[in-house]
Amino acid sequence: MKVYLAGPDVFLADARAIGEAKTARCAALGLEGLFPLANEVAAGHPAPSRAIFEGNLAMLRRADAVLANLTPFRGVSADPGTAFELGFAVAMGKPVAAYSNVPGDLKARVQSEIGLVQVGAELMLADGMAVEDFGLADNLMLSEAVAAGGLEVVRPLYPLADPWRDLGAFDAALAQLAALLAARPARVRSAPR
Repeated sequence: MKVYLAGPDVFLADARAIGEAKTARCAALGLEGLFPLANEVAAGHPAPSRAIFEGNLAMLRRADAVLANLTPFRGVSADPGTAFELGFAVAMGKPVAAYSNVPGDLKARVQSEIGLVQVGAELMLADGMAVEDFGLADNLMLSEAVAAGGLEVVRPLYPLADPWRDLGAFDAALAQLAALLAARPARVRSAPR
């Protein structure tokens, strides 16, 4: 069973080492981890962004499931590329699991980042816009995509010393996904794509 490992980890200076650690953990559970950096783009490709896009979509199509890192990336929410990949997997009917290495919910992060202002007797976000208040790890479309498959977005209870390299939540989400895949009927697992 192949698991596409979505996430902004590809932007880390030591991305290849993180990818190797994640794929080794997948292998320990009998799964093949597909880390996007394994999708090599030839030097001098006339359209490298297109080649990366097409290569990642090909990997997603080959995968049996997706495990997404929803740790907030350059803001209060998940990496947009990761969000796209998670949605693409759901649209193809593939199971998705996810984790975030940041505790708390989206509303708390948004309030902390944007701030609150008093408007009459009510507190409002300083930008005048609403924020989801469902206690979810991220946007409801991401969190509910995971929940629709019977899983939950794994997140730590306390802040981590190095949220980009700590693999505790990854391991927990991977274990959830491995159990889900193992419980699927063999005919579903081996259905042609």
